[in-house]
Amino acid sequence: MTSVFRKILDQSPEMVFLVEKNAPYRVVFENRSFREALGMDLRRKSLSDFGLDRSSLTTGDQVTIKYHNAYYSFIVGEEDANYFIFQNGSLVELDTMESTKGSASTSPKEKCSSFYKNLIDKIPNTLFQMNMTEEGKMNFKYFSDGGMNIFNEPQSSNGEVKGIDYLLSMVYSQDVGKVLQSLVHSTRLLSMWNCTFRLKLEGRDGLVWAQGMARPEEGPTGDMNWYGCLLDISDFKERELELENHKNLALNASKVKSDFISMITHDIRTPLNTISGSVFTLLGEEHYSSQEPLLNTISFAVDNLIIMINDLLDFQKIEAGKIVLESKPFNLKQLMEQVVNSLRFQALESKNDLNLIISDKVDFTVLGDKVRLSQILNNLITNALKFTHEGRVDVTVTMIDHSPKEAKIYFEVKDNGVGIDKKDFNKVFNEFDQVTESFDTKYGGTGLGMPITKRLLENMGSQINLESEVGVGSSFSFEISFEKYDTPKKHLSFELDELPRNGNTFINNKSFRQNIQVLLAEDNQVNAMVVMKILKGWGYSCDRVSNGEEAIAAVFDKTYDIILMDIQMPVIDGLEASKIIKERFDIPIIALTAASRREVAEGLKKSNIDDFVSKPINALVLQKSIENLLQHYIS
Repeated sequence: MTSVFRKILDQSPEMVFLVEKNAPYRVVFENRSFREALGMDLRRKSLSDFGLDRSSLTTGDQVTIKYHNAYYSFIVGEEDANYFIFQNGSLVELDTMESTKGSASTSPKEKCSSFYKNLIDKIPNTLFQMNMTEEGKMNFKYFSDGGMNIFNEPQSSNGEVKGIDYLLSMVYSQDVGKVLQSLVHSTRLLSMWNCTFRLKLEGRDGLVWAQGMARPEEGPTGDMNWYGCLLDISDFKERELELENHKNLALNASKVKSDFISMITHDIRTPLNTISGSVFTLLGEEHYSSQEPLLNTISFAVDNLIIMINDLLDFQKIEAGKIVLESKPFNLKQLMEQVVNSLRFQALESKNDLNLIISDKVDFTVLGDKVRLSQILNNLITNALKFTHEGRVDVTVTMIDHSPKEAKIYFEVKDNGVGIDKKDFNKVFNEFDQVTESFDTKYGGTGLGMPITKRLLENMGSQINLESEVGVGSSFSFEISFEKYDTPKKHLSFELDELPRNGNTFINNKSFRQNIQVLLAEDNQVNAMVVMKILKGWGYSCDRVSNGEEAIAAVFDKTYDIILMDIQMPVIDGLEASKIIKERFDIPIIALTAASRREVAEGLKKSNIDDFVSKPINALVLQKSIENLLQHYIS
């Protein structure tokens, strides 16, 4: 049996080695798994060779050896043992090699066999030898006493225990197929058997999770032997399942939160659209001069609410991993000028000087996400203007490195405002957080602008840097590598700032507008009333329908020059209605929706919709879109 015991230990997938208690801590035995893990043979070495310089080991000692920058730590066991077994970092007490459980006349061969059996039985996992004959019959030749007591009956006199069918009878019915399949796979490929399954054991409540591992070895007579171990991993699996349950609860809670944010923000857009359109209409009509400041205040409040809603939607998308960066050509210098010029009115209101410091070297076209880069810069510049009064905000853009195909650009937004204490730097990028209570009450906001900026930059392979001092000011900077775009191509784009400016003055002629027939498809009565009043104020003739089916019927009944199509409508939605109309008529269609362009981008493309205006509708943006499309279709 000595050779069997040595084979079981040597072939076991578990790391096992035996070392003397006293210096120089000679390694007496090590198995194959340990040699493969360490990458060398320790049988001619000792732990002293690895830096252990103590004269002896005592109970509870922490033993650490280092090899190839890897550390192996062990705890010393009982002091009356002359040898220590180290198995995957756990120590097991073992009597002396010379001790036997038999009589004093035990032969050296029997002593050795007894020693290895004692060693195997001391290991807290169940080690086994399983044999498969040429006929395919599988029996366990040996099963150690340690670990799980799977077999209640003693081994037979010839050392053979129950067959594989007895083990399978205890395997949970749903896992039997998995165990057999893994054994067949191991047999065919002579590869490691590794399978996790459940057992129904007598005297144990519930199911026991077991991890089975074994190395196969083909015998000289055509039979097959597996040398391996069974581990009771029930505690580990219980913790794993508990963690999985907590994870699922957290994911469900996150989904509920995301769905709630998405639903509530989309629903808020409908009344905001009404307020925004009504204020725009009132400002365009006759009103008392004393009313104008109130109307402007309402308009400003609506704009801020829209910003907050957009922040919430962006944050929800980032958390859900739904942010997809585009790669489209745009001129870097032109974009910077557009972003800064769009914020000059805000700078004027806060009595700040807003300066763009940009090198002519960045006046070239790159591939990237123009919208997200604009969002990042807008967040940083508006924050700088918000926390600076009668001061200066400088936006610097320079090229720090370039090659024929790539350019690395440095962006910085610097102000001389209130500044931030270093202890509050982390708060700047925390969701729904403000640096101080005074900031929250004085400056407002969702606390999402900077976290969104940070996450967007991380998605772009960059990171944001912050330097600040209270009372002196703050500087936010980042670097982005862009792919250069040198091949000029004509791209059809419906982004309003890229469309050609209207050169036909007749578009702006009110008498001409009266001849333009507009169809508005909008199911919300209040929104429809506001939009129609704006359109009629511009001089357009306008009809309204309440769903997609009515819109299709209307274009068959009357000729229209342009259609404003709400996306979410009953009976037939706006996307499907637009697709049907476009298949039969050459009419420009503008989509109106509370969703973002990215959320409905695929639907817009399939429906051949010409342009997109987000709700709450900005009247000037809508006007610009209508005029550009009329010019394109009429000319």
